[in-house]
Amino acid sequence: MAIVSFIKNLSPDQRRVGLVIALNIAIVIIESTVGVISGSLALLSDAWHNLSDVLALVVTAIALGLGTRPANSEMTYGYVRSEMMATFINAGFLSLLMIWVAVEAVDRLLHPMPVDGWLMMITAGIALIVNTASAIILGGHAHVHTHEDDEAEEEEHDLNVRAAFWHMASDAILSLAVVLGGGAMILWGIPWIDSVLSLVFAAVILIASSKLLKRSFESLMDRADPKIVEKLSQIVMNHPMVCQTHDIHMHCPSSKERYFSAHIILDEALNLKEVEAVIETLRHDLSHAGATHILLQPETAKYDDANAGYCNGHRADLHTHEE
Repeated sequence: MAIVSFIKNLSPDQRRVGLVIALNIAIVIIESTVGVISGSLALLSDAWHNLSDVLALVVTAIALGLGTRPANSEMTYGYVRSEMMATFINAGFLSLLMIWVAVEAVDRLLHPMPVDGWLMMITAGIALIVNTASAIILGGHAHVHTHEDDEAEEEEHDLNVRAAFWHMASDAILSLAVVLGGGAMILWGIPWIDSVLSLVFAAVILIASSKLLKRSFESLMDRADPKIVEKLSQIVMNHPMVCQTHDIHMHCPSSKERYFSAHIILDEALNLKEVEAVIETLRHDLSHAGATHILLQPETAKYDDANAGYCNGHRADLHTHEE
């Protein structure tokens, strides 16, 4: 009863992802076992790739769950970095595995080993069916809301599941390649196809994982896209009440979050109500430009370095300071 109650409390996205995780765990076990029995390195590499998919899907499920948890006195930003931390670890682990696969594939090319083509083809066929079914399951909710007033959290979850959908679709293509490779071994008796497929898989997966490594590392190191920073900064500077800005910072702790902060120098003649109106307008414009967390610190001309403490209503040059 406890399990049934737990499943009922899950969101539709979490149920879909959970089902796909279970299916892919079964494929990992089957492909690993048959890969060892048949001697197929291509099956083993596909199994390890599916294992990385399981880890990635677990991250997706955790992100869907943690996304609803509020920040607290210890985790003041919540668990927003968990996605990128897990991505960095998973991508690094997968890259090391694919390097090992590539080395083994080269050794197999130099010292060919017999491979059971039928076992290879049948097992990869099962994986193809499961990966296609997984893509269909996730594809049932792989859309993006287009209404401007939709809940941001719901849209982010859709994008998260959509990424998992494309991952499963690419896995189906890889499984199809193994099926065709097994068929070629049976028809023409070419033992080196297994090694060639393994090298191709290793290259494709290494390219994909290197991109994930780069993106997650840059996120963990708080790297910002200069073009986006410039775009958001110009929105602030284009406001007629803003004389100057400084100490501009932006970082993206996850694929869905973009934190922006800036010090803005205003005319000291403005009253508190007018300052609040300026900040509210800027927050509205910045949020529509992609910023999800905005912190603006209003200051007087005392901090206007360009004009030596005097703000006469003319905007000064944009000054940003790197952390």
